Amino acid sequence: MKLRLPDRHLLLKTNAVDYFYWNYQFPIKYIQRYRFKSILKLMDTKIYDKLLEIGTGSGIFLIELSTHCRQLYAIDIHEKIKSVQKFCKDQKIKAEVTKCSIESTNFPDNFFDAIISVSVLEFIPDLNSALNEIRRIMRPDGIFITICPQKNSFLDFILSCFTDKAPDEEFLNSRMEISPVLEKSFKVIKKRIFPPILGKLLPVYNCYKLVK
Repeated sequence: MKLRLPDRHLLLKTNAVDYFYWNYQFPIKYIQRYRFKSILKLMDTKIYDKLLEIGTGSGIFLIELSTHCRQLYAIDIHEKIKSVQKFCKDQKIKAEVTKCSIESTNFPDNFFDAIISVSVLEFIPDLNSALNEIRRIMRPDGIFITICPQKNSFLDFILSCFTDKAPDEEFLNSRMEISPVLEKSFKVIKKRIFPPILGKLLPVYNCYKLVK
């Protein structure tokens, strides 16, 4: 599967947990890019009407997402939203990028037919409020696709090679809490575990396609 990512030099680190540059570093880039490819597989080949990316960060996924929808929206809470807006303008990406928390948005009820989040939920302080808001702004037949890291000694070792902050310090207990809450809040249409075989014993990521 071909994944369209921008050149690294076009992107700007937007906050302490925006590790967009890992997508270009060997060998962690293979794990990082797997997340995007998993999202795309669960999106299938459908062109969505209105698509929202939660926690867009540097905007690294927006070029790809723009080819899968008619109207693209992206939100994040960081202070460099104007830089992401400029990136979209320079790259001719038609996207409405705004500073906003998914815990409380101004979007109308039943607005999006697709909502995407890539390694975001583990950083949200009030997960239940965020999921309730996602349910509110999703259309009745809409989908929510998300991928989240799991607590895993192998993943923690890899991450420790690329950051000075211990994974348990960065994620606290969120990696153990997200999947149960997601599966309680939504109906699971598809669930992918990475790595595909060993993941049943040592999951690194869980990727979900969810509906109300």
